[in-house]
Amino acid sequence: MMNKAGFVLAIGLGIAVADAYAAKVKGITSVAQLAHYAGQSGNAIKMKPGVYRMEDYLTPQVISNTVPHEVMGAAMITFSGSNNTFDLTGVTIEVNTELLNDFRTTVMEFFVTGSNNRITGLTVTDVGNAPTAKGGQSFVVDGQRNAIMEVTLNMSGSAPYGYGDLLGKGGGSLARLQKHSGLLVTGEDIVIRDCSIYSRSFGHLFFVQGGRKVRFENCYAEAVTRTTDEMLAETSGPAFDANFAAVYKNYDGEKIISPGYTKSLSECGFRNYGSGGPERRSTGAISLINCRAKNCRIGFAMTKVDGDILIKDCEATGCEAGYNIEGVTIENSRGDAVNGPLLYLNAGEASTVDLALMPATNKTTVHALATIAGEDHSVTLKRWRNMARGAMLPICMGTTRPAACNPFSPLGTKPASGITLNNETGMPVEIGSTVRSSTITSTSAVTDHGSGNTVSTTQNPSG
Repeated sequence: MMNKAGFVLAIGLGIAVADAYAAKVKGITSVAQLAHYAGQSGNAIKMKPGVYRMEDYLTPQVISNTVPHEVMGAAMITFSGSNNTFDLTGVTIEVNTELLNDFRTTVMEFFVTGSNNRITGLTVTDVGNAPTAKGGQSFVVDGQRNAIMEVTLNMSGSAPYGYGDLLGKGGGSLARLQKHSGLLVTGEDIVIRDCSIYSRSFGHLFFVQGGRKVRFENCYAEAVTRTTDEMLAETSGPAFDANFAAVYKNYDGEKIISPGYTKSLSECGFRNYGSGGPERRSTGAISLINCRAKNCRIGFAMTKVDGDILIKDCEATGCEAGYNIEGVTIENSRGDAVNGPLLYLNAGEASTVDLALMPATNKTTVHALATIAGEDHSVTLKRWRNMARGAMLPICMGTTRPAACNPFSPLGTKPASGITLNNETGMPVEIGSTVRSSTITSTSAVTDHGSGNTVSTTQNPSG
């Protein structure tokens, strides 16, 4: 087994190998050259700044010669080499979205499978709106000890687009789903730093499936929102063709797109799944530091699987739900309740939450500021910069998120016990009948329908 010193030495040797080859590669000036060196090891590559087109490299012959990965699908460019540095600062690669269909299978624009690689500075811009054939990702990071830094993804190319998940996202969908997601991490000891995704497609932005010891730093995820009223005003398109049906029930029990709400047109800003990747292994530890999500279906959707999850100094704004968590630690983070609740705290392993409520208010319907269910959570909700939010929204204890966190679907009910809630937001607290043995301190009104709870009201410590 390699000890810490040996690990550091191995990294040092990897860098030394890259430096040794640096003199052999003065620079590259084409996507074809990039694809070539992506499959080599021990190089330091610098690409001439400029705008390049993927289709200049990805000819029909290259496509026909591409052998898809047995699990992940086909890749336009595979970084299978190791111990490389790729300085792509100032480089934009445009991907005609028609190419997303040409492999006739799940597609990846870039796939990192080697180890000890660093890719810096690349911008990838999808051109057009043609959807993937069978889903896919812009960037997949596998391997070990890889770092992706200062990479920007401008994403498009999915169908249907314009309705979020209202027409479905799996079995029972009302339209054929052709997703296009952003940056997927499946590897180990992976760093994603200073990266941004601007999504105009349906799919997750940053997400982890089977990745272990993954760290996101200073990353930004932005999608687009649309009101359900705008959807209902359409006179053609997939929602119109489906008589504005939805896969989720509304408060009247009807599966229809309901007026008065706002939907994200993409999925989660930052998300993890229980398992996945080429090895189909369980997902491990994840850290998200100083990351931001805007206008996503869920800003941060995180559930502990096989390693601790930390969300620190993060922000979620304009999302259908800011934070949807289970078994997670949130430190010094913030968000608003403009298009949906700040927090869904779910039953399962206990979470520790420290969140600040930003003051922006909703223009469409939002039913709760937060829902809390489960056992032994410790929750502090406070005002951001001591700025008060005008419109009242309740913090609901013993309440669960709606189906798929859809904003017009009914909230549910579950037991809650052993919860410690410190509410300094100025928003009211509603304690449901399933809540027991919890301690609530609040600067605003508390309604207690539970049993054995300790409730105290105080003045806001910040005035």
